[in-house]
Amino acid sequence: MLTLAKGKPGELPTTLDADVQAAAETAVKQHSEASVAAVKPSTGEILAIANNRADGYNAAALGKQAPGSTMKIVTAAMLLEKGLIGADRRAECPQTVLYQGRSFHNLDNFEIPDGTFATSFARSCNTAFIKLIDDTKDDAALPRTAREVFGLGLDNWQTGITTADGTVPEVTGGEAAAQYIGQGAIEMNALNMASVTATAKAGTFKQPVIVPQSLDGRQLATATRSLSPSVHSQLLGMMRQTATASWGTGTEAMASVGGDKGAKTGSAEVDGQGKSNSWFAGFSDRVAAAASVESGGHGGDAAGPLVAAVLRAG
Repeated sequence: MLTLAKGKPGELPTTLDADVQAAAETAVKQHSEASVAAVKPSTGEILAIANNRADGYNAAALGKQAPGSTMKIVTAAMLLEKGLIGADRRAECPQTVLYQGRSFHNLDNFEIPDGTFATSFARSCNTAFIKLIDDTKDDAALPRTAREVFGLGLDNWQTGITTADGTVPEVTGGEAAAQYIGQGAIEMNALNMASVTATAKAGTFKQPVIVPQSLDGRQLATATRSLSPSVHSQLLGMMRQTATASWGTGTEAMASVGGDKGAKTGSAEVDGQGKSNSWFAGFSDRVAAAASVESGGHGGDAAGPLVAAVLRAG
């Protein structure tokens, strides 16, 4: 065979940040069945994506599981947009609440006798969110906000690799109520929730990409609208309380992260599973990240330190 010209190895540029990626790969080794992803809020660039799974599955990008209370970032945005609540307005947080024959409770059945919506968000009070459902008068409100503001459920992300883009189906009754707190038919992965956190930080959805759009000119997904300045400010304030206030469920995990920071914890119950899945979403000055640990328990205990490690590296 005649060689006319010596071949040159191909190069595929990515948006991964070497330091953040290394931190992500080290962090997931703390737990089996762990996944983490990090996104740059201002651009949507994927800075890291890592998994530690026995089956080798890329759950961080392809996983489809209920994200627990990390979904309250989207729910809170919807409730604030509709003017049904304000961060500083009083919100009832009883131990349990009944909605259309389905009972919902808080972790360890705690209650907040006289607190604001921001406090309920920071302490992850399920019942405060469920009690506001009747006021929406629209079971499709949450899926609509997920699509139009956070770019979820559109099935059109062109990241540069195969991803599952998140699912928030339109359901009714008790199933719709379960979605308010990240349970029921909602399906997310770490990349989806890192993107949600990035949107909350920036105020505008930027579709995550791991291969630059300039490489092939592909069409990226867009959102219909951004968060209004008022909603954006209130949402950021509540996430900051979650990461810094003495009562915030993410404060311990985020203690090592400096600068501007915010978070949301999540514990997703799974049928037939003795311990809930651990979820955590957080942002720092320039990075948004999310992690999940199957059967990891409370979000701040297992997934939280993984996110914090990634944020510190950014």
